[in-house]
Order: sequence, then structure tokens, then C-alpha cells
Amino acid sequence: MSGVRVRYVHRGYFPARAGAELMTQYLAASMSRLGWDAGVYAGPIDQDTARFMRATGVNVQPFPATPDDTDPADLVHAVDAYRPQDLAAGLRLARAWDVPFAVTPASAPEVWPDRAAVLDVCRRADAVFALSGAERDMLRSAGARGPTLHIVGQGPHLPGTPDPAGFRREHGIEGPMVLFLGRKMRSKGYVTLLEATRYIWQDHPRTSFVFMGPRWDEDCAQRFAEYADPRIVEIGLADEDAKHSALAACELVCVPSTVDLFPLVYVEAWACGKPVVASTFLGSEEVITPGRDGLLAQPAARPVAEAVSRLLARPAERRAMGRHGHDRVRRELGWDAVADRVHTVYRKLIAARNQTEKAR
Repeated sequence: MSGVRVRYVHRGYFPARAGAELMTQYLAASMSRLGWDAGVYAGPIDQDTARFMRATGVNVQPFPATPDDTDPADLVHAVDAYRPQDLAAGLRLARAWDVPFAVTPASAPEVWPDRAAVLDVCRRADAVFALSGAERDMLRSAGARGPTLHIVGQGPHLPGTPDPAGFRREHGIEGPMVLFLGRKMRSKGYVTLLEATRYIWQDHPRTSFVFMGPRWDEDCAQRFAEYADPRIVEIGLADEDAKHSALAACELVCVPSTVDLFPLVYVEAWACGKPVVASTFLGSEEVITPGRDGLLAQPAARPVAEAVSRLLARPAERRAMGRHGHDRVRRELGWDAVADRVHTVYRKLIAARNQTEKAR
């Protein structure tokens, strides 16, 4: 479908790079490779997000003030319900151009600022891409039409070059290492893991805990000051080499989030052969297979500590879970697979629109 125009709507989370932004970036790049004219409207344009995307070859433009300010696309796809106004803007643009509209909510209902607005967009969309069966079922129960719902999953984002030994030397880590990777916000579980350290150290006193990612909550500094210990290493926004090195250096990844749908960091951990300790969220038992690629724990310090301690105490089980996760990524999870699923839906939407046009 050479030359067919698809425009994505997403503005990013600078300085963090969330899964929704990476999905938008990868889809735009993938559709470009498939011959589509693909580009991103970065909402009210965020120059830093635009800079990241442009560095990968993705075309990024400001959102048009009116539908007449730019050539019409053949399909509009909005990503991320955390900003429902952007989803609604994408829908209005698609309807003004009389083209199909697709939406990927990407974020959990608990963080949607306006649940009614998000669900209204999902009900009116021509395609809704869910990250899991649980999310699909939730959207269907809220009124999204069954034929419009499609499960696409996630893929890893690991462009950096790993140097696990160098990472350990740089941060003085000699014993086991547990990694939290993501925005430091309570809902992601960084405080829960901080609280769990005291229990884990009772049986595994040489364990280091690395918290990597930008501070998000206003009281992050206070929280880390309360748990100050040389075995706790806090790193802010890191480049891709450092991120990949941390994943390669750790024994396991612990991000006990309660407000995710399919955390990208879990896929990245599995891609590096590492098991994950997760908490319960919508569809968590579908995303994590307990005992096979990780463990699920209630979102509290003691249950999380018990899960982490179990994996630290059982290296053979830990390595087996990492292998299972790696195999799963190789078989089912990856951006090529996601892009293929999305591309199939796009083609059907465009074909249906063309048939409608011919019938007029």
C-alpha cells in the first residue's frame, strides 16, 4: 500500500520515554518501511519528544490547527488514554477527513483523567488496539464494539550496547542486584520495593537495589532519603547503553506496578533473560505466567520481599524463568509482530473505506 498516509497522535512524556511513546515511534517507523507515508502529530508539539523520534527517522509535525491546514491522511491512529483530549482531537480529525480512526489506550484505566471521554472515543473508533485480553474484555464490557477490538501485545526496546561488568564496577555492586526500571511514581511500585529492602536484607544482606528512571512524584527525594543505604543505588534518566547494561547486570527485575496493562519493562527484562517480580493489575496473570517467567505478589512490602527473596535464594529457578521469558519474547513478543498485527487491521480498514467510496 505504497503512499497511503497514516498519521499518529501522541505527545510523549519527556524526560521519560514510556511504552506508549515507543509504540508510536515503532509503528510509524515500521509502516514507513512497509511503504506507507507515516508520520506523528505530537499533540501540542513537544520538542523533546519530537527530537527523540526524529533521531530514529520518524516524521514529526505539530498537530494541525484545522483539518484544512494539511493534506488529509488515509487513516488516523491516536495513542495513549492518559491524554484523552489528544484521542478526541485525533477522532475529530479523522471524521473531518472521512477516514478510519484507530486508538490504542495504552495506559491503565486507573490513570485516565477522564474515563467517560476515553470510553466514548473507544466506542466510536473503527479499531481499538488492546495490549491484553483482559484490557480487550474491559473495553468490550464498557461498550466498545467487539469487531473493532484487537490484541497487539508489546515488544522490547533495547538499542543500547550492554556492559554488565562495567555497570557493576561503576556503581560498586558486588553481590546480587535487583533492578527497578521506570518512572519513580508510587503506582509503579518504587516505594513498595524501597520498603521491601529491609525484609530482603534479613536473608540476603549483600543484595544491591538499583532504581533507574526519572523522579516523578514530588516527594521522591524524601522517600530515598528515608531509605538511604549504600546498597541502594538511585540513577536518574539514563541512556540506552546504561539501561541495557543494568538489565544485563541484574539477577531480576522488580517493578510491582498496580496501574499498567502490559509494562514494557517486563518484555525488556525477558529479552535479557531475566525474570520479573510484578504486582497485581488488570490482566497481570495473563501478562505474567507465575512460576514460569516471573512471580506475582500483592502490592505490599512483605509479599514483594518474599517473592524477591525466593528468586534470590533459588538461582536455578531464577535462570529457568529468565529462559522461559526470553523464549516467549522470541516467539510472540516483538515490534515486528506488533506492527504486523496492526498493519493487517489497517489494510482491512482502508479496503473497507475504499469499497464504501466505490458504492457511493
